[in-house]
Amino acid sequence: MESVGSNGNSDASATVVASDTGAAGPVPEVPPVPEVVPAPDIYNPERVGTFKGELMEFLGELVTPGDPPWDIGVFEGYGRGLVATRDIDVHELIFIDRPVLVGPRVNNYEVIFCASCCCILRRLQLCTGGCRLPICSRCDFSVGAESPHAAECRLIQSWQPKDAGRYSKNILYALTSIRGFLLSDRDRSIVLQMEGHPPRKEMTTEIERLLKDGYFWNLDPEGPAVRYLRQVVNVLNTNAFETSRIVADEENNHHEIILRGLYILGALMNHCCRPNVRYVFDDQLRMRVHASRPIKKGEQIMNNYSKILWGTQHRIIHLCFSKNFLCSCDRCKDPTESGTYLGALKCVRESCPEGRLLPINPLKISSLWRCDRCNLKMDNIKASKIQEIAGRMILNNAIKREASYIIDYLNDHIVKFLLPTNQFTSDRPLAELREKEKYCVEILDVLQRLNYGECFVKGVLCYELFVTRVTIAQLLNESAIATETANLDQLRTAWKILSPSGNRPRDLQQLVVTYGIE
Repeated sequence: MESVGSNGNSDASATVVASDTGAAGPVPEVPPVPEVVPAPDIYNPERVGTFKGELMEFLGELVTPGDPPWDIGVFEGYGRGLVATRDIDVHELIFIDRPVLVGPRVNNYEVIFCASCCCILRRLQLCTGGCRLPICSRCDFSVGAESPHAAECRLIQSWQPKDAGRYSKNILYALTSIRGFLLSDRDRSIVLQMEGHPPRKEMTTEIERLLKDGYFWNLDPEGPAVRYLRQVVNVLNTNAFETSRIVADEENNHHEIILRGLYILGALMNHCCRPNVRYVFDDQLRMRVHASRPIKKGEQIMNNYSKILWGTQHRIIHLCFSKNFLCSCDRCKDPTESGTYLGALKCVRESCPEGRLLPINPLKISSLWRCDRCNLKMDNIKASKIQEIAGRMILNNAIKREASYIIDYLNDHIVKFLLPTNQFTSDRPLAELREKEKYCVEILDVLQRLNYGECFVKGVLCYELFVTRVTIAQLLNESAIATETANLDQLRTAWKILSPSGNRPRDLQQLVVTYGIE
């Protein structure tokens, strides 16, 4: 149990302001409960056109004047998706989207922050309205109608929270879904026309947790409010993006508060393991989507729902269990992944040091693995276990470790059973910097072979590579290294890709000015 003023997210912290009202007390005025009706045929061309009109109205001034370079179409095997209405150049801004819903994610946080504006709270302060959420003085229910939190607080009050004077992390986790009640009719219509896959049987959603643990006196598990909440949860779990706010505490230390947002236009991009876009979130939490390589008129505008540097088996499992589909793109069909061997393992036979274990059929999770040199076969369970152990070993030894330890660990242990390009391997300042430089160059080469274009990860790597080489130049007292054309090109690429992001490296713009690359 965590007491007031600590950074714990315990569900039973000390009483702060509000008192337990039990089942008594007046019920505040709240919005009517939205009716959940069967979704219309969202693939019907007429319905798609109406949906696009509602979405364009929601986006308003964010839509490019004239005809936007995208349209909504229906594609066999994909459903709805975005299509280019003209040729789109690399780096071109395709669209800007804003979240129809945004709020806390379903996960623990390391700091206490205001549930409304996300500012860091030095001490836990509960909303005086009794909603059991942490809130700052500017957003508190007592501020009145001007408080951005007032409407959602009244809604939560109407359900009559139990233990109203105690902090509830589970209500915080459910807040993004709860905000679905406060949408306009148009915005609610947009949300309910999105795909919403029900949770897996073993998964307990944030709403089911509230019901199971009995957080409210006045929330009927079978009533219309809960039916609506469940639908919003399904839509969020199927379509939401991870975004973040950068906030400063009282000592001016910056913290990244990870949030989740429902970006409708962004969510309409279908998946490909070789996407043709990158996206960033600016300081207003707007999603800015740029072409990462040229896109031809009539081509789908594709995003990647997994991680760029995950191997095929890792991607397939993730997409199957979290997105309810199996990918069969060209990258997934190729066991070598364009010769990068991202998901390959070293052959376990000592007599076959150059052998690489690869899935025989990479599109099947249950596929046998086979060495490309000695033909040794291994079942998928054993291969997956090796990958899992490798991942855990790296994570467990990377957390709170110095860079020198991590590099030594990778070199001495992990490479014994993973290939240098495997998804998990991605005196010493100079030696460490040289190792970092090498890893950056190698991963950039992997991205090039995968034909990933000007993606976000490339921007981060180019920034890291530039900074690393500048530091090496300083240690060697060889300033010419930093200003070599090839190195300045890394900085130029990083700025081109990362400049729209509200979460770009804090010194990136200063580096651009210092080295005069614009």
